[in-house]
Amino acid sequence: MRPKQKKFRASSPVAHNASTPKYSIAVASDLSGVPQQQLRRMEEGGLITPMRTEGNTRRYSDADLSEIAEILSLTERGINMEGIRSIRALQEELAVLRAENAALRAEIERLQLALRKPTTTEGAASS
Repeated sequence: MRPKQKKFRASSPVAHNASTPKYSIAVASDLSGVPQQQLRRMEEGGLITPMRTEGNTRRYSDADLSEIAEILSLTERGINMEGIRSIRALQEELAVLRAENAALRAEIERLQLALRKPTTTEGAASS
């Protein structure tokens, strides 16, 4: 099952950041050192999902190029497409769990601070 294609309107006013699609497949290929056909296979395999213009032309962002570099590194280590999908799914799950862990730690800290503060009735009773 292929991921849903993201659409990009070339005329949209977009802040330029790492996720702004700006490179054609030819430029992305030159910048990443990955042949265009391999980029297409990565997309077909669900490893990357470049934005598409209204004319259905692929547009790659700097973030996409980073993902391509990571995929290339794993491929060079002998990991196949299914293994890469599994690794990336686990990385995403780990990121979610780390965020949840951080939120829970902050909540624990907040509750511990609340328990340490004397309430106004306790302060009045001990006087």
